[in-house]
Amino acid sequence: MAEIGRDRIQIWIRRVILVMVLTTILYLGLAMASGWDAMVSALRRFPVATTLPAVLGLVVLGLFLRGLRWHYFVRRMAWDVPFGPSLLAYSASYAFTVTPGKAGEVVKAGLLRDRYGISMANVAGVLLTERLGDLIAVLLLAIGGLSLMPGSGVYFVACAGIVGFLTAFVLSERLYRGILGRMGRSPKLARVSGKVLDLLGTAKDLLQPAPFFVGLGIAVVSWSLEGLAFYLILQGFGLDVALLNAFSVYGLATVIGAISLLPGGVGGFEISAGLLLKSLGFTAGQVSAPIFLLRVSTLWFTNLLGFVFLAMWFWQDRRRIRQDKVPT
Repeated sequence: MAEIGRDRIQIWIRRVILVMVLTTILYLGLAMASGWDAMVSALRRFPVATTLPAVLGLVVLGLFLRGLRWHYFVRRMAWDVPFGPSLLAYSASYAFTVTPGKAGEVVKAGLLRDRYGISMANVAGVLLTERLGDLIAVLLLAIGGLSLMPGSGVYFVACAGIVGFLTAFVLSERLYRGILGRMGRSPKLARVSGKVLDLLGTAKDLLQPAPFFVGLGIAVVSWSLEGLAFYLILQGFGLDVALLNAFSVYGLATVIGAISLLPGGVGGFEISAGLLLKSLGFTAGQVSAPIFLLRVSTLWFTNLLGFVFLAMWFWQDRRRIRQDKVPT
């Protein structure tokens, strides 16, 4: 792979494993702090056979919808990438969701560059657009239950302010061109500033009304499915939480985890979700098991799927290489 390289992927894989180990330690610590026996007992009582398949089905459907959004953006940019490989590259990037700030997801840029010659900077621009759309979507999900959750408005205003600033910056071509233009005068920064200009230019094109609202609509539906999965988990543990409140907790915790730039939002999501649920009157012992199961069903389940799709991509590459070597 030209710019990312298999060595880089191996480094990211080692980092994912490290994050998994640290997360396990974090969850064990939280479980012990909130009551180990209570958490284990709650997990045993959870209706796995009836609820978990529905939860995982909602998660997979949400991922598929975001994959369709990704390919919609690919077609808007007029890249000559077929639907199947486009969706496969997108899905493979989930293997690196737990890298800081989801930076490892740029692996799809390397995959598409290697096979189709697509600029990595332009793919990164699509990735930036996706992240902004996702953040706006989960903030919209959070609005419904804010009035019912004491203190949640502070979280919402802070998160909305950060997301609004980032979106406004991407749309302010005159501003970022001025900054990057000055950077480009330095020989050491000229190449980097040029790539960032390409990245922001792609993102700005996709933030125009038509692609923006199509992408946002898909994002709202897909993240609503994960919010619904969280609601089912809460109900499965016997926590009587209204659907709007479940959406609010999930939406705000997701944004806080994303803004923290921690790998997979690990720590930021769990702590904020726990505090928000406690504001609804639940104890730490009651909320630890639902949060743990949600993260297993979303973050770690999708991470595992990503590795499966990444292996499929490399298998296709090896197959294509063998076919090319066959004499005609």
